[in-house]
Amino acid sequence: MNELKKLKKRWAAQVTLERCNDEELLKIAKEAGCTYFFVGLESFSEETLTSVNKGINNVDKYKSIIQLIHKYGICVQAGIIFGFDTDKKDVFKRTLNICNDLGIDGVTVSILTPLPKTPLYKQFKEEGRLITDDWSYYNGKTRVAFYPKNMTAQELFQGYMWFRKEFYSIKSIIKRLKVSRTNILHNFIINLGYKISIRGTKTKL
Repeated sequence: MNELKKLKKRWAAQVTLERCNDEELLKIAKEAGCTYFFVGLESFSEETLTSVNKGINNVDKYKSIIQLIHKYGICVQAGIIFGFDTDKKDVFKRTLNICNDLGIDGVTVSILTPLPKTPLYKQFKEEGRLITDDWSYYNGKTRVAFYPKNMTAQELFQGYMWFRKEFYSIKSIIKRLKVSRTNILHNFIINLGYKISIRGTKTKL
C-alpha cells in the first residue's frame, strides 16, 4: 500500500471483516487510495455461518468493525447469500433491516447455488433437492436450482428479488447513507446506478 500511494490511484479490495479490525491498516489503505472493501458477510445469522463453516465471520463484531471502516472513509460492499437451510421466510426483511442499521453501503446479493462437483451439489442430489440439471439455472442470480428447506423455490426467488429492490430503494439508500456518512455523493450515485440496473433486469424463475 505504501507503493500504491505513490501511484495516486483509487482502488478497492476483497477482504475478511476480521482483518479490518486494525486502525493502522485502515489508515494506510485510505491514504493509498482505497475507496471500498468487498466483504463476504454471507449472512447475519451465527447459526447459518456455523452451518457452512464460515467461523471467520463473527456477527457480534460486524457493527463495531463496519463503524471503524467508515471512520476511515472507506465504503463497505457486502456479499450476501440467500437460500441456506437455516434461512426462513423472514430472512429477507431481517437482512434488509440490519443492512440499514449498519449503514452497509452496497451489496452483492446471490441465491445459494449448488455448483457441480461441490459438496453442496452432492448433498442436494442425494437428498433429491436439485430442480434441474439445466446449467442456465446455476448462475446464482436469475434462477433457483434447488428446493430450499424452509420455503419454496418461488418464495426464495421472490424474497431475493424483493430484497434487491428494497435495498436500492430511495428510502433504504437514505437510511444507509445517514449511518455510513462515507463518500456521500459518490455513494449515492453508485446506489442510484444499482437501482436503475435492477429495474431494467429481466429475471425469471
